[in-house]
Amino acid sequence: MRIRPSALTAIAAILGYLVVVFVVWAATGLEYDEVGDTVGNVKKGIVLAVGLGAVYLVVVTSVLGWWKPAIHEPRKVGSGWMWLIPGLLVVGAALNLVATEWGEIDGVATYALWLTIGTLLVGFSEELLTRGLAIVGGRGSMHENRVWAFSGAIFAIIHVPNVLFGESIASTVQQVVFAFAVGLTYYVTRRISGTLIVTMVLHALWDFSTFIQAHSVDELEEKTASLGSFAMYLAVIVGIVALVKILKTGDVVEPGGDQLAAVEQHA
Repeated sequence: MRIRPSALTAIAAILGYLVVVFVVWAATGLEYDEVGDTVGNVKKGIVLAVGLGAVYLVVVTSVLGWWKPAIHEPRKVGSGWMWLIPGLLVVGAALNLVATEWGEIDGVATYALWLTIGTLLVGFSEELLTRGLAIVGGRGSMHENRVWAFSGAIFAIIHVPNVLFGESIASTVQQVVFAFAVGLTYYVTRRISGTLIVTMVLHALWDFSTFIQAHSVDELEEKTASLGSFAMYLAVIVGIVALVKILKTGDVVEPGGDQLAAVEQHA
């Protein structure tokens, strides 16, 4: 590690990512609710914007020297039953896909291809930001029982600027609350799997399923009801129980001893 981990360093890196993404959105003139409307919008609003953000994150993470602690946990924790959490998220995404009205999507193959690319970029970027850099930075500054909340708060806050691009305040608030809740399940998944890669894939899969389901109807309010959201709510409930157990029995060394040792070794 080249740079000593701290919450402020992580926040600075995250703000830089937001600038990159939202400058592209401003330049293209896209409204938030229009991002998934067409293949062209997906290309500009997700693939281009988040793709440039991903490039930025690769450079920043490399300069910081945080790749190893961002991607890998120092030690896996948890019990076998905790795998129910990512399992429920996968089931929820599958149920969303089952409820999708595929026949209503024009050029479904092309749309699905570009949406897949875009959501993979989102999964990579947002997880590297929030369950990667935010956790590394947080562990350099605080105890783990605050790190998870810091990571979740960052995940929630990065959705606030959506209100500047046409999303209603009510929808933004709902999305912020949802992000913090589902972020808890991703944090637990990182801890039990030992790697950020699992959460990246889960994040991409969930976003793909919700975007394409919403796109299969004319209005979001008409979205076909599915059990996908119910499965996600169950994952959050089980995640809270798992989080409490992990923080009591499987904590990392305070405050991020493995990381600080890595800094000293590099020096």
